[in-house]
Amino acid sequence: MASIKDETHWRRLIEECFRREAGAEAPISDPAQDLIETGVLDSMGWVSFLRALESASGLSELGALLTERTPSFESIFQVFSEAKADIPAAGARFSETRHAATRACVMLRSSCAVVGSRTIPSHEIDRAFGMPDGKLRLRAGIESLAYATESENELILGVRAAQQALHAAACGPQELDWIIATSETHRNYPSLSAQLHSQLLARETCGALDVGGACLGLLNGLAVAQGFIASGQARTIAVITSDVHSRIFKPGRVAGEFGGLFGDGASAFLLRAKNDSTPQDGYVLGEFFFGCAGQYAGAIRVSNAPDGTLDVHFDGEALSRAAITRMEKVILDVELRSGLRRSSAQGLATHQPNPRLVTLLAKQLGLAPDKFPSVARIFGNLGSSTCGVALDAILQSARTPYAGRSGPIFLASLGPGLLFGGAWLIPA
Repeated sequence: MASIKDETHWRRLIEECFRREAGAEAPISDPAQDLIETGVLDSMGWVSFLRALESASGLSELGALLTERTPSFESIFQVFSEAKADIPAAGARFSETRHAATRACVMLRSSCAVVGSRTIPSHEIDRAFGMPDGKLRLRAGIESLAYATESENELILGVRAAQQALHAAACGPQELDWIIATSETHRNYPSLSAQLHSQLLARETCGALDVGGACLGLLNGLAVAQGFIASGQARTIAVITSDVHSRIFKPGRVAGEFGGLFGDGASAFLLRAKNDSTPQDGYVLGEFFFGCAGQYAGAIRVSNAPDGTLDVHFDGEALSRAAITRMEKVILDVELRSGLRRSSAQGLATHQPNPRLVTLLAKQLGLAPDKFPSVARIFGNLGSSTCGVALDAILQSARTPYAGRSGPIFLASLGPGLLFGGAWLIPA
């Protein structure tokens, strides 16, 4: 441990957190400069900067201590100098994070992912939406899409994934305390979680809960499940995602530049409280964090039009810039909060708007593209199930005999709004 009064250490920490928010090339300004008034950071950027500092330093009341002070480096220096707490030395947080995560007693024991049974080449999607042949492949990097058959829907795909995840963990549905479901396409009643509850034959005292968030839905569901288990209110929870876009984003209802990006799929994860009788293979859930970068809320909006079509506002260029910028910040924040190097990760289960953006994100983070499982390239954007299918692929690869020692897994996703969230998993 290094004392917070070790000036060289905490000044370096402040500069690192600032550059993660303002950019790697951002100059360190005059310490007395008002960072908001001079436009170096907007108000949301300032808050994000302080949250990163709180997480990295352990000084949880930093924001409150700065309420009556100028938003400047000088004010932060003063608060750190006055503080009596200790912060961990740079790069020394892994064992502490692992210990904290283990205390939470929440393990991801098994998983499964399924996609629509029809594989549609991207050039057929181009023609169906009236786009030039090869547009999806050349512009977005999508080679094919997974579409549900006539006999498949959100419930069918979700049940299929859940049953296989339960079987993999040798867990019967009667053991479930909660079923947590998320979908950006299921709009029927009863809710998806209630229908899953009936189809899986869970006991009557098993709760059923639906959470929103669109592409962020999986992380929202996992965070809720972690809270239930860590608080002692549950021991075994299934978190299920399921999305069937092909029946909503159809030719004639939306433009191909938007509708042609999406496929159909589902994922399921079994979470259990960790105890002495629980087998020690699996992953321990770390910390989850969330936010909303509202300045990008207008980049994508979807609503029902009076004529039965979907009114879609889709600023692809602005959304792509926002997605790359925010996703990079989320992953760097995961790295900072966990003390785990992204280069050590077994893989990154992230939002994948399209394959080209994933390639660009990998490049900006200095990571090999194969750290990000190919989901959007062969299945399309699966909405709330994209992260789930990617996470399952990483978990399955970690279980193979030739995988070697498993590493941590980074989670990061975005949702319309612009909602964002991140987390990590550590091998048990």
